Amino acid sequence: MVEPVPAASIEAPWSPEEEAALIQAAQSSPAHFKELYLRWVTPVYRYFLHQIRHPEDAEDLTSQVFLKVYEELPRYRHRGHFAAWLFTIARNKCRDYFRKTSRQVAIEDSEGTATDPDLLAQVVRRDEVKLLDHLIRALPSGELEMIRLRYVAGLSYAEIGTLLGRSEEATRKAISRLLARLQWQMGGNHE
Repeated sequence: MVEPVPAASIEAPWSPEEEAALIQAAQSSPAHFKELYLRWVTPVYRYFLHQIRHPEDAEDLTSQVFLKVYEELPRYRHRGHFAAWLFTIARNKCRDYFRKTSRQVAIEDSEGTATDPDLLAQVVRRDEVKLLDHLIRALPSGELEMIRLRYVAGLSYAEIGTLLGRSEEATRKAISRLLARLQWQMGGNHE
């Protein structure tokens, strides 16, 4: 089973030059594919788990993505956008999954049992999670995808921009505006 790590701790362990060299090595010899896999398996798994909420299905989809990457890697032309290429495959697998199934799970369903001993704090937190879930579900699909790619998969603004066909700065601004709007909506509903 893939063990997810906090998205905030996901950092590219290689410089762009090192990643390019690793991709070239993996294209030459399948033995080097493991390093690419180990770098990206957790972000891809988290991306699926956030959307699907079923660990077994997320694991299956993650495996499918890396099988596809392994098969297509010899034809891949590295131009500094490996994460965008990888997550294009992941997004397509996710779309296929939802076409075949019609599962949708609310965010609060993914929360574990409350561990806060203060009952009032538990109730307030649960209400905030429900409100946030409602606000997120109301987002247009493009905005929701940016949130998933940034905070669930841990991609950089540049990688998201490449994946979505935007500049890094436009992506940064769009996500900042989106977060500010969600924060305002959360605050406006408590008064």
